[in-house]
Amino acid sequence: MTVNDEWMTNTQYEIIDALYFVIPFNELIAELDLNERLLVAELHKLHQKGWVRVYDAIDHELEYHALVDDRFPEYQFLASKQGLIAHNSDV
Repeated sequence: MTVNDEWMTNTQYEIIDALYFVIPFNELIAELDLNERLLVAELHKLHQKGWVRVYDAIDHELEYHALVDDRFPEYQFLASKQGLIAHNSDV
């Protein structure tokens, strides 16, 4: 992993901060007050880094290649262990 892969933007920090528990997309967008397109893009980046887990059912985690932008309102999100470590470190 490169240093750039470990870097977290302020927006990504705010997203991870909201994902200590499983949260549906619509609740996440309301809590963060972000543009939907921006939130989807940032969630993609966080998922690709391994910092966010994405579910389409309570017990069915999705792989990165299975994410569909149009279905994000149906997904639920949770910070991964790696995401929480990055969130709580000085990386």
